[in-house]
Amino acid sequence: MIKSTKNALNEEKGGFFQWAQNLLQELNERSQEIIKKRFGISDNKPETLEKIGQDYKITRERVRQIIVDSSKKITKKKDNLNFNKAEEKIVCTIEDNSGIISEEELIEFLSSGKSAEANAINFFGILSEKILMAEEKGWLRKSWLLSKSVLDRVKCIENIVSEIFKKERKLLTQGELIKKVLSIDKSFTNKEVADYMTVLENIKANKFGKWGMADWKEISPKGTQDRIHIVLKEKNVPLHFTEIALLIDKYNLGKRKSHPQTVHNELIKDERFVLIGRGTYALKEWGFEKGTVSDVLMGILKEAGSLHREDILKKVMEMRKVKKSTVMINLNNSGYFIKENEHYSLKSK
Repeated sequence: MIKSTKNALNEEKGGFFQWAQNLLQELNERSQEIIKKRFGISDNKPETLEKIGQDYKITRERVRQIIVDSSKKITKKKDNLNFNKAEEKIVCTIEDNSGIISEEELIEFLSSGKSAEANAINFFGILSEKILMAEEKGWLRKSWLLSKSVLDRVKCIENIVSEIFKKERKLLTQGELIKKVLSIDKSFTNKEVADYMTVLENIKANKFGKWGMADWKEISPKGTQDRIHIVLKEKNVPLHFTEIALLIDKYNLGKRKSHPQTVHNELIKDERFVLIGRGTYALKEWGFEKGTVSDVLMGILKEAGSLHREDILKKVMEMRKVKKSTVMINLNNSGYFIKENEHYSLKSK
C-alpha cells in the first residue's frame, strides 16, 4: 500500500513528462524524436522499432542502436537535475513500499492517470541504474525494486500465505491474513507483509478488500452468477435483484454495465440462490430452501408436528419476505393443513 513519502519530491504527483522533455533536449533532433516515439513521450502510444524504422526509412536494428546510444548518453549525465528529480521520486516511492512495488501500482500512483506521465515514468525507470525490474510467472507481478535481495523475502511471504489459504479455504481480511503470517514468521513487520502481498500474482484482494487465491471465484468472478454470489456474500443479507445489479456496477465487478433483467435471469438459473420474496434473493448456504410459501409451511409443520399460528408466522418470516396475509391464505388451505384452536398441522395423505 502506497503511503506518501517524507521526501518533498513526492508531495506532488506528476512532473515526469516535463523532466523527460528537458532531458531529451541535450540529444540531436532525430534522436529526440526516436526516443519520444519509442517510449511514448508525447501524446501518442509507444511505437514499435519496425514502425519507427519505416518513418525514418532506416532498419529496425538501426533504430534500436540509436535508442541504445542515446540512452547511454543520458545515463552518463548523473548530475542532470531533471534525471535526478525523476529517479529520486521513483526510488522514494519504492522505498515507501518496503523496497518493491508492482509496475502497475507505481505508475498509476505517480502518473495520476495521465498516459504521457506514465510513459515518461517508464522511460526513467528503464534508464535508471538504481531501479531494478523483476517478473516471475506464476507468483510475482512485474515489479520495480531497489535490491534483488527483497525477492527472497517476498517469496517467503508467498509460500506462507499460499499455505494459509490452502488450509483455511476461505477469504480473509488483510488484518486477519497479516496476523496469521506473523504467527508463523515474526521476522516481518505488518507493513512488509501488506506491501509484499500486493506484488504477488497468485494472491489477490477482491473489490471488497478480502484476500484469497487469484483463481478463486470470490476473487476473480468469471460471470454474472459469480458476481451475484460475491455481492450477496459480502452484504450478508437478502437483496432485490435490482439492488444486486446496482452493487455489481458500484464495485466494478464487471467490465460492462449490469442489466437488472440479466441478473434476475441468472438468479433464477443458479441453485445457489433462493427466491424468498418478490424479486428478493438469498443464498442457499444461509439455510434457505427453494419452494413456494406452501412448501415452506409444509417443511415447518413436518418437522414440528403442530404449531400455534403466531409461531408459524414467525418461522415463515425468517425464511421468506412475504406478507402475513399471504402466509395465512396458504395456511388456511384445507387440502394441506388442519386447524385446531389456532394450532396447525399437516393433513394426512
